Amino acid sequence: MEVCLCRQLDGNSHVLYTEEEAAGTRLLIDGRTCLLQNDHDPSKLVAETPCKLLRYLVTDDSHVDADTPYAEVEVMKMCMPLLSPASGIIHFRMSEGQPMQAGELIARLDLDDPSAVRKAEPFTGSFPVLGPPTAISGKVHQKCAASLNAARMILAGYEHNIDEVVQSLLNCLDSPELPFLQWQECFAVLANRLPKELKNELESKYKEFERISSSQVVDFPAKLLKGILETHLSKCSDKEKGALERLVEPLTSLVKSYEGGRESHAHIIVQSLFEEYLFVEELFSDNIQADVIERLRLQYKKDLLKIVDIVLSHQGIKSKNKLILRLMDKLVYPNPAAYRDQLIRFSVLNHTNYSELALKASQLLEQTKLSELRSHIARSLSELEMFTEDGENMDTPKRKSAINDRMEDIVSAPLAVEDALVGLFDHSDHTLQRRVVETYVRRLYQPYLVKGSVRMQWHRTGLIATWEFYDEYIERKNGVEDQTLNKTVTEKHSEKKWGVMVIIKSLQFLPAIISAALREATNNPHETLTSGSVEPVNYGNMMHIGLVGINNQMSLLQDSGDEDQAQERINKLAKILKEQEVGSTIRAAGVGVISCIIQRDEGRAPMRHSFHWSADKLYYEEKPLLRHLEPPLSIYLELDKLKGYENIRYTPSRDRQWHLYTVVDHKPLPIQRMFLRTLLRQPTTNEGFSSYQRQDAETSRTQLAMSFTSRSIFRSLLAAMEELELNAHNANIKSEHAHMYLYIIREQQIDDLVPYPKRININAGKEENTVEAILEELAREIHSSVGVRMHRLGVVVWEVKLWMAACGEANGSWRVIVNNVTGHTCTVHIYREKEDAGTHKVVYSSVSVKGPLHGVPVNENYQPLGIIDRKRLSARKNSTTYCYDFPLAFETALEQSWATQQPGFQRPKDINLLKVTELKFADKEGSWGTPLVPVEHYPGLNDVGMVAWLMEMCTPEFPSGRTILVVSNDVTFKAGSFGPREDAFFRAVTDLACTRKLPLIYLAANSGARLGVAEEVKSCFRVGWSEESNPEHGFQYVYLTPEDYSRIGSSVIAHELKLESGETRWVIDTIVGKEDGLGVENLSGSGAIAGAYSRAYKETFTLTYVTGRTVGIGAYLARLGMRCIQRLDQPIILTGFSALNKLLGREVYSSHMQLGGPKIMATNGVVHLTVSDDLEGVSSILKWLSYIPSHVGGELPIVKPLDPPERPVEYFPENSCDPRAAISGTLDGHGRWLGGIFDKDSFVETLEGWARTVVTGRAKLGGIPVGIVAVETQTVMQIIPADPGQLDSHERVVPQAGQVWFPDSATKTAQAILDFNREELPLFIMANWRGFSGGQRDLFEGILQAGSTIVENLRTYKQPIFVYIPMMGELRGGAWVVVDSRINSDHIEMYADRTAKGNVLEPEGMIEIKFRTRELLECMGRLDQQLITLKAKLQEVKSNWDIAAVESLQQQIKSREKQLLPVYTQIATKFAELHDTSLRMAAKGVIKEVLDWRNSRSVFYQRLHRRIGEQSLINSVRDAAGDHLSHATALNMLKEWYLNSDVAKGKEGAWLDDEAFFRWKNNPANFENKLKELRVQKVLLQLTNIGDSALDLQALPQGLAALLSKLEPSGRVKLTDELRKVLG
Repeated sequence: MEVCLCRQLDGNSHVLYTEEEAAGTRLLIDGRTCLLQNDHDPSKLVAETPCKLLRYLVTDDSHVDADTPYAEVEVMKMCMPLLSPASGIIHFRMSEGQPMQAGELIARLDLDDPSAVRKAEPFTGSFPVLGPPTAISGKVHQKCAASLNAARMILAGYEHNIDEVVQSLLNCLDSPELPFLQWQECFAVLANRLPKELKNELESKYKEFERISSSQVVDFPAKLLKGILETHLSKCSDKEKGALERLVEPLTSLVKSYEGGRESHAHIIVQSLFEEYLFVEELFSDNIQADVIERLRLQYKKDLLKIVDIVLSHQGIKSKNKLILRLMDKLVYPNPAAYRDQLIRFSVLNHTNYSELALKASQLLEQTKLSELRSHIARSLSELEMFTEDGENMDTPKRKSAINDRMEDIVSAPLAVEDALVGLFDHSDHTLQRRVVETYVRRLYQPYLVKGSVRMQWHRTGLIATWEFYDEYIERKNGVEDQTLNKTVTEKHSEKKWGVMVIIKSLQFLPAIISAALREATNNPHETLTSGSVEPVNYGNMMHIGLVGINNQMSLLQDSGDEDQAQERINKLAKILKEQEVGSTIRAAGVGVISCIIQRDEGRAPMRHSFHWSADKLYYEEKPLLRHLEPPLSIYLELDKLKGYENIRYTPSRDRQWHLYTVVDHKPLPIQRMFLRTLLRQPTTNEGFSSYQRQDAETSRTQLAMSFTSRSIFRSLLAAMEELELNAHNANIKSEHAHMYLYIIREQQIDDLVPYPKRININAGKEENTVEAILEELAREIHSSVGVRMHRLGVVVWEVKLWMAACGEANGSWRVIVNNVTGHTCTVHIYREKEDAGTHKVVYSSVSVKGPLHGVPVNENYQPLGIIDRKRLSARKNSTTYCYDFPLAFETALEQSWATQQPGFQRPKDINLLKVTELKFADKEGSWGTPLVPVEHYPGLNDVGMVAWLMEMCTPEFPSGRTILVVSNDVTFKAGSFGPREDAFFRAVTDLACTRKLPLIYLAANSGARLGVAEEVKSCFRVGWSEESNPEHGFQYVYLTPEDYSRIGSSVIAHELKLESGETRWVIDTIVGKEDGLGVENLSGSGAIAGAYSRAYKETFTLTYVTGRTVGIGAYLARLGMRCIQRLDQPIILTGFSALNKLLGREVYSSHMQLGGPKIMATNGVVHLTVSDDLEGVSSILKWLSYIPSHVGGELPIVKPLDPPERPVEYFPENSCDPRAAISGTLDGHGRWLGGIFDKDSFVETLEGWARTVVTGRAKLGGIPVGIVAVETQTVMQIIPADPGQLDSHERVVPQAGQVWFPDSATKTAQAILDFNREELPLFIMANWRGFSGGQRDLFEGILQAGSTIVENLRTYKQPIFVYIPMMGELRGGAWVVVDSRINSDHIEMYADRTAKGNVLEPEGMIEIKFRTRELLECMGRLDQQLITLKAKLQEVKSNWDIAAVESLQQQIKSREKQLLPVYTQIATKFAELHDTSLRMAAKGVIKEVLDWRNSRSVFYQRLHRRIGEQSLINSVRDAAGDHLSHATALNMLKEWYLNSDVAKGKEGAWLDDEAFFRWKNNPANFENKLKELRVQKVLLQLTNIGDSALDLQALPQGLAALLSKLEPSGRVKLTDELRKVLG
């Protein structure tokens, strides 16, 4: 292959042609030829492919001849010799038995003729110093263009010095010369083409500024030049304007980019770079790379190089991220608001690759929000907005009221209000400053602030604010139990405390202003303390120190980002507070806590530090755990519960509403946990400030339908989850187990808990139960919206504390604790807080049902994770649900199925829809043959890697209950692998299912057969080296010392070896191991359970749900059970992708999903259904079960249909019959529902992705479940994927015509029929096939075998079968043969629509055989009068021997025949079609009846209902008479009984009267005696057979004795008496 390249080097271009030859690579560079020879060194013997070196065939350092074998290797389980390429002395480098990769050195040869080898030698010289590829001028605009091009090349995936590029770009963009030079360059290109007038004007104006710019810095006159261009364009005629606009477009773009100065131009440049990045990376965000490339292939079919460019760009993600981060730091940080839209797009990128970038973008976005929030608050509290609509100033009372309302609005807003207010502490408007401080105080002390107590006073060094508040916080802080939830718990304490805040610009003023502030506070008339020397009763007063001014030293230290300097700032502040004079003065005033708030620069949140009085150290000491929090309300975050942990890491949310604390559980394995805390504020109004807050709030129908309290909680949880998502890829913060706690500050009324306009009437004495029920419903409603997202983020528990008011006995504190089990399922526990009479501690107290925390102290430390939580976490890491959580998923899905079947259903409290009984081995050893017994114990205590349950469930189909068996892998037990005990357990479950004929559900999540080694041998074996001093020369054996052998001898088979030195070694021949389950015994067990599960498919209902990765034997079980549901993100594989890559010797496969994901398994017939999550999977299981009997041989689950059986079929095919519309209906163009043959919404299609020319599934007809096989009428594309393991393979797209059976679709049909028969479902075949595809490939792929299997499966079908040729359908040739009613005349009935067709061939094919051209001409001659006349004339002229006339007439006849031939071909086709009609089928008796499409639903329902009734009686007759009685005989016998009964006697056509038949059937007395007679005859026949055999007759007494011993005593006596009577 020849390749041409153009290379730029050192400022020059070079043309290169390259061509691969046998000898190497030939280069033609600028016309000069250079050959790069292939490296061939026969002295190096290397491995060509990955292999294992079995043995050497020669000795080391011996001579070998050319082309003789020197070693044997194993490749792909084949043994192959390696030949020496030359003669020489061989020296081994690899030891025997060692695995090798391609290219590894096996041995070296000292060649007999070294001169024959030409070796490539390393280049030892030096390259010349080369300049850049292209020559760059020193001018700014050219440097800018080069830097911008380099940045774009980085974004295209190429390497470059990023820091150099960014710095160069910054320097250029900041240069005042840049716009002038860019204009000059652009203008020079266009000048000669511009109109003279425009050119002169632009030149003159530009030169004026150019002269000025040469002596001083001036701004580029963008607006002036733009005005000139626009003025000139406006004067042009319409004809000239378009051309001129295109001509001056480069100039226009340039001046527009500089309209806002150099900053706006830089903004446009950066935005363009951001767009290039996002264009590529948004494709890959949160998507699998293989899927993205697949979509790109479809999008860019005609431009595949575009895909290469995109993938190349994505591969350079690290360099691209570095570039974008540098640009954000340098250009975005000063003004992030200008980049808001793109920052939002950056922040939602979801992958590990983008974590740092998304975090940076989110921080910049939050910076803009904080700045905007500060501005909004300033406007809201400013006098400037205090005007009426008429523009007149408000009077003072109204103004005060309006200001107060706005303050309250700000106080209750769920935003970073505290941070925004701190930013306004030093505002120049003193009135606004006072309002800001008062609002801040109200915010901190809500709702415990004494109304009207906030006072302000100016001091020479700053502002002093004082206020009064209730002391509830202080009591809680000091550990006094103030949360005793008795009847008086909500009464507020009347004792008041005071608070003081000082705002200063420098710490040097701190002592003076503190003294002034304390004097002001202690002069409070409500305060009893009058002197600093008097010891206060309780140290409950509060002090806040605000340090403002972004240029103060403290702020600068913090903004530097240096942790050491930040600590230095804290130390300076602490030093002042430690001074005895300052500290004692503050302490004497009764101040318990000092909070310091440090203002920082624009967009950055302030810092906060809390200092508490230390009784031991006698000074105020900072509490690191309370850093970043304000003391008044921080106590409600219950941080004391974290005291059991060390190294608590704090992370604030971006809006400071959530506080994130990361800790580590160390035992038994480290688990990173996160506790999220928030104080939930609820807006008091829907106007003013809260409307600002709603600008970013998610509004949806879900929220609008929620109650006030639910909506507040929901929005707060969404904000918390956004924080978790933002830090999902941050290893320091990302948690494996998160707990959310919300404390609602405001007291809740009962109406707050229910959605508007719903109202609750509470009966006296029932308040607690009512509130409990409302809170549980509220929690479940919220969880249904957030549970899945929480589960993905690792949020396991979320807890809400709230206070109820005006609710009688329900007044006081409540806690709602929701355990997020699987995301879709949860457990909710509601508690009150009450005081324990014995311990006097506040404890959790359940109201009705006792929860797990009942009686536990409220302030007890969080405990390490229990075994269940750890196992759930382990399962989640494996992307599946913990096996013991599936019963809850079944219960949730069961409730949903009831709600779907019966809208408005609510589960009664006293009825359990699901009863679950766990099964375990009857003994502890639990080996093969051990039975299973019920057990009751806590989850997670299993000692085997499989768990099974007997589930008794009440379903809409079986309200009285049905029972199923569920068996599941425990993925947390040895990775869910199959060992001997797991195999024995699975076998026992399948045996139980087969014995009891119950449905068996297998939940698969495993790693295949267990692989193990004898750890006791591994830890102590020794190696017998070939040379003790040179281990690299290999080894001979492994052995044990006599001491180790005496200890673990039972684990090995070994022989004794005595060395010459006298040492004794036990050489290991075989390792057995002390534990069972290390190797082949697991494979033997796998074979046993494979056979057992295959048998279970034949004997009962089996269904596999792949909930986790399923490997090896797990994959075989998924297929052996035949019915399989796969979760979309879980693979079914035989071998892991990494093992295959190692075998192939290169990175071929990138994930398990490539091998066994739904794209493979759902398209090859293994998987019937795919689901997105485990709840959908369990719901699909229950849906499937709703179609089958409760046990093998049971009655069909028939329910009252929501879709009336007598409804007409409203869907009418136009040109062809759409199978899905015919089955389940469809919507017309106006959105009106057009019903199909079967019940609406009852059809569940299976095997949808495989063999798509056939449609299979289950539906209901009038509430009766049926199996369906229908035909796709449109051409579908079969996609055969390329195998990455074969380089020459490629994807193939094979079109498959509709109405034709191909090998895959015929196999699918046969498989579906077999499944339906096993499920005991009636079968409907919507037969619309034109035949089988009989090409060479089809015959090779088994079309004959598949068609024959269809016949066999129909022949053995035991349920009613309806074959229906639908409207516009046809059934021809072999397709008719394989579904004909005579295949199984007992069960198959054939019907056809009036428009249906059927015959051996299609009409066009028939006329080719039976109505050929000659016969068409004869028909014309018989029917066409003109031809008859011409032929008569021809005969007449022939008799006259007029040759000219004969030729003329013959020509006229041929012309006429040619003219009529198309019409007569149509006539012949119509004639052939008349042989195809449904009326002819009925006349010939090959179908039962011709149906009208519109009425087909009601006809089929009546016939199905009748045949099911007949079938149940036939089964009873055959059960009574024995299997020797045929179906037809039983039916005739049944018919005879019925016609001779009183119901039918004397009535003509009584057998066809369904009503009379069911009246007779439903009265068992009509045929009980007949059945008894049949049983007597059956027993007689059996005894007769025994009498025919002397040996059987001899064994009869013993058999009777055994039978009698098994009977109950009463039954034994009765049978004995009867036998005595018979015997006389």
